[in-house]
Amino acid sequence: MYPAKYIYHFTLLLLLLGSSACTPSAQTRQTGIGPTSGQVTYQIPEQTKDGWRTASAADQGIDTVPLLDMLARVRAGEYQGITSILLAHRGSLVFEEYFGDLERDSLHTTRSASKAITSALVGIAIDQGYIESVHVPILPYFPEYEGEIKNWDERKRDIRIGHVLSMTSGVRGNEDAMYPTNDWIKFYLDQPLVAAPGELFSYATSGVVTLGNVITRASGLSIPAFTDRFLFGPLGITKYRWPITNSRGNQGLAMTGGGLNLRPRDMAKFGQLYLNGGVWEGRRVISKEWIETSTSKHATSDLYGEDFGYLWRMIDRTVDGESVRSFEAWGNGGQFIMVFPTLELVAVFTGENFGLFPEMEQPFGLIDRYILPAIK
Repeated sequence: MYPAKYIYHFTLLLLLLGSSACTPSAQTRQTGIGPTSGQVTYQIPEQTKDGWRTASAADQGIDTVPLLDMLARVRAGEYQGITSILLAHRGSLVFEEYFGDLERDSLHTTRSASKAITSALVGIAIDQGYIESVHVPILPYFPEYEGEIKNWDERKRDIRIGHVLSMTSGVRGNEDAMYPTNDWIKFYLDQPLVAAPGELFSYATSGVVTLGNVITRASGLSIPAFTDRFLFGPLGITKYRWPITNSRGNQGLAMTGGGLNLRPRDMAKFGQLYLNGGVWEGRRVISKEWIETSTSKHATSDLYGEDFGYLWRMIDRTVDGESVRSFEAWGNGGQFIMVFPTLELVAVFTGENFGLFPEMEQPFGLIDRYILPAIK
């Protein structure tokens, strides 16, 4: 279901231990009594050399009571299959918890949340002059398929990069049928049109796969090399894993339609880059213009009717009677990067609820019940 607009007004269930204020660890620990699981402890995320500043949630003006309540409930198993929750506020990592076997430096699939990274790569390719604009047509990048494309329709020549980014190319989405084929780009080009480009939202992972090869052909760089040079390198992201697509001639093309493996901290770093308007540690990585246009409405999703940008979803939630807007990257199983500009907040979730509804959407409830009330 669409993320419910919960209000945090149940009885306070966590009793913060005031005596901890007298101990040397008072600035780094807060202990509460969880609703079902005994004690839970808040700790400031560890400061490492990965570029993240860390800070106490309380020092950032965040109410840790609902956060401890949330932590206790997740640890008690009230929320199943969640493997990490991270919060960054005002540029500092303030909450970082892992569940199950996941650890801070573990890689985790992002599934379709990494489509937002592909969107960023397209923006960078335009910023760097490799691609003229989002109005450039797709087909000229793939002359080897001329005359071979099934379900041919002259309107396919009108499919532009911007149409693929906004899921309005008109190509019928059929992701499960793509995976067994030996050429995922041709699969995309072969699909019948359900509408003229720009007319109708139709979610097609294969189109985002194709965008990755557009970047490679325009720049002369593989996706890992392009990403290292222009995005992950500047962000200090060194640990990741790209899945490989099925492609003509076994080209070893990185899978830009989903499934990039990242550390949750680095997912949060990507969200923070967008919250910063494209700047990380004083360095411009993505143009402000691309940040703004990619997180603006270009279509209406057919999932929940939410606004859809360039592979980002825009969501309006309500907390304390006020509307709070975010832009979010979603992935199967419970992978989320959520950015709340007015709250200076980035929230990241990972999970193992693949193909399970509503379990994979449990983070919506955590955001509405605990996290937004804690920030507000």
